[in-house]
Amino acid sequence: MSLPKSLTFLRQGTGDQTLDIYLDPLCPFCAKIHKSLTANVLPLITKGGKYEGKIGLVARLYPQPFHYFAVFHTEALIVFGKLYPTLFWDYLGAIFKTQSEYFNQAASKLTPSETRDKLIHLAVDLLEKNNKIDGPKSKVYGELRDKLDVKSSPNGGNEATDDFKYLLKVGRQNSVQVTPTAILNGLKDESVSSSWGKEEWEKWFSEKVGA
Repeated sequence: MSLPKSLTFLRQGTGDQTLDIYLDPLCPFCAKIHKSLTANVLPLITKGGKYEGKIGLVARLYPQPFHYFAVFHTEALIVFGKLYPTLFWDYLGAIFKTQSEYFNQAASKLTPSETRDKLIHLAVDLLEKNNKIDGPKSKVYGELRDKLDVKSSPNGGNEATDDFKYLLKVGRQNSVQVTPTAILNGLKDESVSSSWGKEEWEKWFSEKVGA
């Protein structure tokens, strides 16, 4: 499935075929499949990979309402991805690595503002690590953090809201109930598992995408 221009950073690789993976930032199984995708799928579909130019992987951000803080993570991912598209996948990985800090019980005393602060600090640390900061860190932090503030109306959204709504609508339209959920060329593939390793992914690509 195609993406609006504002969300093209969600795609890794290119090709006529598309594998959508619906991911909740605070789902442990999504963290598990992200790790597997990084190790076993990206090398196959990016530059020099066997399936380069044949299939793209799209991370469909899809927070579950019972993971209370996943909304804030999704907003931060959208804002970050639009500004730093080449580092989106890495930021998603950093969020998965720290997700237990935001599980319902662990984060029960955090405020939305504190949560957004922490997520942007994580983003700035990643940018610094990748030599993407030109000028004071505080300036970069402020620019990112400002985009998460609610400004449109008392019950409105922030600069991530419109794209967030799009992602939710697509997931609901496709009746996505659980995460992770895999959709190949518009159809759900229930065989895909978060527990897959290299062997399972290579077999799946061979069967579904071909040589």
